[in-house]
Amino acid sequence: MLIEIESVYGDTLLHGRSLSLPELRSQVKHILSEVGEEDFLSIFCARCQYEVLLHASDQPADYVIDLDTHLVYSPTR
Repeated sequence: MLIEIESVYGDTLLHGRSLSLPELRSQVKHILSEVGEEDFLSIFCARCQYEVLLHASDQPADYVIDLDTHLVYSPTR
């Protein structure tokens, strides 16, 4: 599963286990209640077993996490 993180701190593409949209929203909300947007990426990756992709993928992201607005959504394809 691919997740795109959009943030003022930089956009990032992550790869990891499959999560449903409600599960992902719950994880994001929980982590953001504990840490700020600047630390979100490292905490999310550690807790949810995701890794940062260093190279762009040809495959579109399954979900987008917008840390500036705290929205989690499935992009239109």
